[in-house]
Parts: sequence; structure tokens; C-alpha cells
Amino acid sequence: MLMATMPENRSPFIAFHDVDKTYDGSHFVVEGLNLQVARGEFLSLLGPSGSGKTTTLMMLAGFEMPTRGHILLDGQRLDDKPPHQRDIGMVFQNYALFPHLTIEQNVAFPLSVRHLSKTEQQARVRRALDMVELGPLGGRRPAQLSGGQQQRVALARALVFEPRVVLMDEPLGALDKRLRETMQYEIIRLHRELGLTIVYVTHDQGEALTMSDRVAVFSEGCVQQLATPTELYENARNAFVANFVGENNGLHGRVTELTDDWATLALDNGDIVRGRRSDGLRPDCPATLALRPERTRLGVEDVTASNALLAHVQTLIYCGDHYRVELTLVGGASMVAKVPNVQHYELPSVGEAVNVTWRHDDCKVLHLPSAGARP
Repeated sequence: MLMATMPENRSPFIAFHDVDKTYDGSHFVVEGLNLQVARGEFLSLLGPSGSGKTTTLMMLAGFEMPTRGHILLDGQRLDDKPPHQRDIGMVFQNYALFPHLTIEQNVAFPLSVRHLSKTEQQARVRRALDMVELGPLGGRRPAQLSGGQQQRVALARALVFEPRVVLMDEPLGALDKRLRETMQYEIIRLHRELGLTIVYVTHDQGEALTMSDRVAVFSEGCVQQLATPTELYENARNAFVANFVGENNGLHGRVTELTDDWATLALDNGDIVRGRRSDGLRPDCPATLALRPERTRLGVEDVTASNALLAHVQTLIYCGDHYRVELTLVGGASMVAKVPNVQHYELPSVGEAVNVTWRHDDCKVLHLPSAGARP
């Protein structure tokens, strides 16, 4: 995995410098974007609908123009060039294949508009289809292929002219869960084998965590955090990231004590918990404790090195590899625990009172923005 910041001795391959995008002059779809991508990196842009991730991708592709700022590719200005001069491959969610052309003709299309010879086109198309394991199907038309095969064709078409960058806009969104997972690993394989630079837009947090070297989490046109998948999940910078990336128990309260590394929080019901300290905390300020459900334990008696709360079991849900246990704390706040489905583990019963415990370093106390504030 690449580090969250660019290596000091390497210039960025792709760079957004102070990029804004607005359509009406007042509401910014993207605001103050400074983003760098290394050569050969797989960067995912993750966020909810309307967060600015797709607009960022479209500006890089050339289908949208920045209102302010500029974009560089390999040190050269990119934002003043039309899309066909950017040497960028694009994979869309809806495949965008020509239904009247064969698979080979679809893949060859980017080469034909670049006026390569027929011999060169045939050789490249053959290599591209072999890369996505569709070589024998080149004579078929898109309607004769499954959804996953059509997406492989779209991927081959994006790679066939050997672009410097490949952009993917939710390319797996139309596939079923099992096929989507298979295609994730296929894209990861091609990325590693070919050394591709990929910028990938998704709203699927699991997809971003599985596939990426780094993830940029967008909200309201701004990058809330740019980090490796592990850093995002384990060390969210703010409450928005903690709640959007993975499932999170957000327990609200006020800060009662701060040290260099730790923060103590008095929950709304009066319970006291402790966790790793984040930036922006002050004594008596509102805050939330971010805790992943799989980090909790139920019914543990030895709580000397852990947070401990009393809760009542509301619901038990069987999820195959784990049980989802929905709990209610004293005072009415709710939280979720995930209990591994292992032998010889006695599950609590609905309505039972249980201790919920977790380690201090398995949670983080985050500043809680006031109502109406941007995350």
C-alpha cells in the first residue's frame, strides 16, 4: 500500500491545485480541492451522492471544466485540453458499448479514431481481450454477453490504447454482489500486473477499502480525509468519516478530561468512557465516541483495562459469520455489537442485561460539529 502522503522525492503524477467547480457562482460542487495521485497508484474517491467525487473525476476526464484552479498530469497542464487529447481511458457504470458492433470492433474503436493501422489494431485488440479473458468471444455482440462479460469488454476498451491513466465511474454498480466481488479482484489483478494508475469513483465503502492504495472521502465538495484503507477505518479524522466508512457506534457526550493521547467522555446518560484523543477537542465540548461493532465484547467480567457499559439486548440477528446484537443503554441510546459465530460461545438472550466492554485504544473520541456546520 502507498502511504497517505506523496513520497518526498517523487512529484505527483496527477495533481489538482486549488480546484473549484460551481455552476451558479454560489454553490460549490467541489471547493478548494488539492489532491495528488502517484504514478501506478489506485486511488478511490468515496462519498455519498452529491459529495463532488464524480464531478472531480469528470474534470480529470475533461467532460467538466474547473471554475478555478488547474489540473496537471505528469507535470503538464491538463485542464485546457479536450478529452480526446488527455490520453485517459474511461470505464462507465453502464458499459457504453456499441450494440451493433462485435466485441472486437468495440475494443478497437479507440484505436480506429487514433488512426492506427489495421494490423496494429488487431494485435492490440487480441492482447486486450486476452487480458480480461475474453479472447474466444471477440466475434459476439454485447447482447450475447453477461453483465460481467460486458464490463470486461468496457475495461479492455479502456486499456487497449495504453492510456497513462484509467478512470472508473462506479463501474461495478450494475452487477450482482457475487459478480461484483469477482470483478473487484479482476481489476486489482490488472492494476498490479500492468502498473496502471487508476482513479476510481464509488459510493461503496467496502469496494473502496478492498481495492485501493488510498481513499479520498468526499463530503459537500471537500475531501474530509485522504488515507490508506487501514488508516481510514482505524483512525477516522472526524465524525463524518467514522460514520460513513464502515459501521460505527457513535456515543455522544461531553469531554471531561484531556491528556496528550487520551480523552474522557461523559455520555449523555452519565456513563464515563475513555478513548484515543482526536484533534479539535476542548474541555466540556460536545464529542462522540467512535467504536466499531466488532471491537465490543459481551458479558466479560474483567473490565480493569476496558470501558464497560450496562445494556439490554433488543435484537439478535444471524448474519452467517457473525451475530448482530442490537443493544439499548441506560438512558435509551442504542449501539450494536458483532459477535463472531464460533463454537462454545454462549449468546445472550433478547431482554437480557449484559456488560458491553471494549479496550480504550479500540475507540476514538471525535469532535462533534454543531448543528448546521460542515463535517
